[in-house]
Amino acid sequence: MCSTIIRLLIVLGIALAVYEAADVMCRQRVPIYSCASMGCRVVGDAVTSDHYPCDCFKIENVLGKNQKWFKIELPDGKHGYVTDHHCSGKVPHCK
Repeated sequence: MCSTIIRLLIVLGIALAVYEAADVMCRQRVPIYSCASMGCRVVGDAVTSDHYPCDCFKIENVLGKNQKWFKIELPDGKHGYVTDHHCSGKVPHCK
């Protein structure tokens, strides 16, 4: 009984570590916005080939097209948003 619970906890721990390890990488330098909109303030630039921790993505309409916005964690602990135009990652949809 105890070994089954321990195995289950190990599997759960691995699953949580994999889930929390989601990130986004940009193939070229792109602006990081303060929110998921081109009308928001630019708070920095994503560096080419750097990996950014990412919780989830949002879908917003930009010029009549749906645009995926990744919510990334910045080095100072704040969050910013980059589009999927030159960035990619496997993360869940924001709730």
